[in-house]
Parts: sequence; C-alpha cells; structure tokens
Amino acid sequence: MGTPFIQLLRPTNLDEYDRDRRPSEQSGDVPKTFLDAMEVREQVFVIEQNVPLANEFDSDDARSCHWVVYASINTTTEPEVKDAEGNIVKRKRSVTRSTPIGTIRLVPFPHPPHPEPGSVFTFNAEEEPAGPPPYITDRPTTFHDGKEPYVKLGRIAVVKEFRGAGVARMLAHAALTWAQENPTFFNPSVTTLGMENLGAKKLEDIPVWKGLVCVHAQESVEKAWEKWGFELDEGMGTWEEEGIKHVGMFRRLPIVSNAAI
Repeated sequence: MGTPFIQLLRPTNLDEYDRDRRPSEQSGDVPKTFLDAMEVREQVFVIEQNVPLANEFDSDDARSCHWVVYASINTTTEPEVKDAEGNIVKRKRSVTRSTPIGTIRLVPFPHPPHPEPGSVFTFNAEEEPAGPPPYITDRPTTFHDGKEPYVKLGRIAVVKEFRGAGVARMLAHAALTWAQENPTFFNPSVTTLGMENLGAKKLEDIPVWKGLVCVHAQESVEKAWEKWGFELDEGMGTWEEEGIKHVGMFRRLPIVSNAAI
C-alpha cells in the first residue's frame, strides 16, 4: 500500500443519486468522490452492519462536506509463470489503483431535534422532508443550550483491512481542521433566506457557527471520539439508529473569527 491521501468534496448536487442502487451502479453524473465515499459506507454500514442500502443515503449528503481517504493498492492481474527448471517464462502483471478506504462527512446546521433518550430510529425515505430542516429551539443537553448552531460529524467509516492504521484519526483531523479554518462557510445568507426563516428578529439573533461540533457516535466507538477531544453528553442519553446504540458527544473548536455572512 502506498501513502494514503485525502480528498474533499464540498456540498454538491446529488439529484441523480439513486438510493436503491449500489454506488457502482450509479449514474455518471454523480461526482466520483461521492461515489467513492458511498463505496466505503456500503462496505462498512450496509454489508458489515446490515443497514438497508436505501437507508444509507439521505438529504444531508448533498449539503455536507465529504472527505475520502485513498490508498494506492497494487493488485496482481496475472501471476508469474515458471518452467520445470524454475526459469520465469511469463512475468507477473499487476495494476495499481487509488482505492477509497475511509470516509467522513460534516453536516452543517440546522439539524433535526436531538433524539429522545431511549428512542428507536429507522430511516424512512418517504418521510424525509425536502431540503434542510428548519431553524428551531431544541431541548437543552449537557453541552448544548438548545439554541447555539453546531455542525455534526458523522458517517465515519474505514474498510476492515485498513483499521488500526490511523485512517479514522486522519479523517477526523482533516474535517475538524477544515471547519476551524473555514468557520463562516456554513453560516446562512440573510439576503437569501430572510430573517424570519432564520428565526431571527434582530441581527444579533442570526445563527452563526462558533465552533461547536457534535457527533452521534456508535457506542462501540465512543472511546475513539474521546481520544479526538469529544466529551460524552449525558443529557442526550442513548438511542438506537438502525438497530445500533448511539450516544451524543460534543467538542468546541477555538475559532479566531466568526463573522456572519
């Protein structure tokens, strides 16, 4: 395996993505980086964790930033052939491909309400609202007052053969560093949306991001998120998504400037 490298896909149009088809069967109009991200998510969430294929894609994908880690992998296509005396009569042939091995996404605010403790959630595409959720006042938790805008990291996945090599840490670091360096990227446009749609009565009420990051972490990987600076939010409780127990965690990034757009 060659040295892994990482690629960023910013929010993009994914209208041509068919949630009922595998990434390898999608239209050529879908960005390749996103298809690579979905290839990893298919291997990890759909095949390993038995999440239904149609439930793996949602409306947040189009408005999110996605990072994909690639490794240059050499694969033998034709084996070496030797004669009876051990002389090579046909040399081995191989191809090297940049293979996606990990992915993560960063979802901008606003978000749906925090899951209720003990709740069970199974994604239903028919019930999914069109476009992003509205700006709301949420229930307060340990690290979230219910009002402050936060971005959400999620869908972190690394294919089985490459776990334990620091790929997940590389993904989390890349996403958090980018967010810290682009603090106003997801701040809403008052001109486009209007004050009422932002739930604001005066300029001071316009939602802007101040460094708060949330994850809905599978309980089994809570310790990994702790290593990356996230703290368990006891007030969020636990809940199930697609049959997998989850917890809420938060981290605040230091932001140098945070001017509204």
